[in-house]
Amino acid sequence: MSNISEFDSSDDETIRRNVIKIVMLGQTGCGKTSIVIRYIDDNFTENTSTTIGAAFFLKTLKVDEQSVFLRLWDTSGQERFKSLVPLYYRHAAGAVLVFDPQESLSFDKLKYWHNELQNNCDNVPVMAIVANKIDLFDKKGPEMEMIEKAKKYANKIGSQFFEASAKTGQSIEELFGSLVREILEKRKTMKEFQQPIDEWFKPQNDEDINNFDDQNQSGGSCC
Repeated sequence: MSNISEFDSSDDETIRRNVIKIVMLGQTGCGKTSIVIRYIDDNFTENTSTTIGAAFFLKTLKVDEQSVFLRLWDTSGQERFKSLVPLYYRHAAGAVLVFDPQESLSFDKLKYWHNELQNNCDNVPVMAIVANKIDLFDKKGPEMEMIEKAKKYANKIGSQFFEASAKTGQSIEELFGSLVREILEKRKTMKEFQQPIDEWFKPQNDEDINNFDDQNQSGGSCC
């Protein structure tokens, strides 16, 4: 049985060979940052500030005896930062598309984010669609209809699907663990990962991304 757990290692070479960039996408207020903070710190805050552009988080794992270094980019869902978000798609191995089943616009935006990934990524990332905030509504309520639609859409585009709650922690570990394993499996067939590290591993060098890298090492929001 496979194992995934936190890992602390000085083996930089091994870690660099397993760098995984994951981008969080979704409408403002759907809970993207709350999901990341729950995963990174196992913590939840009811009221968090709005993400400005993007926030950057790090997590190091051990997956089936492999050292894996996650770079999580939590992007803003605000319209005024729309033009910046494609900068964060670059070299993304995974994408988490989050929606709030209580908000129809949040659900409608899933198709937009999927199209953005297709149009801006040379290799479309491994995707997971997440119905967040499931602790807030009745499982027999109208929100379940939206969840069923999202499940069908996820199946259509080949995405994983999770019903989750950043507040309770439900499905958060499973979400990232499953995403990481699929990414690692996909990389076994990708030619660039058979090359020397210096040929394919380069830290982000876009000016905007560097600015946010410096400013948002531990920043976050609900959006």
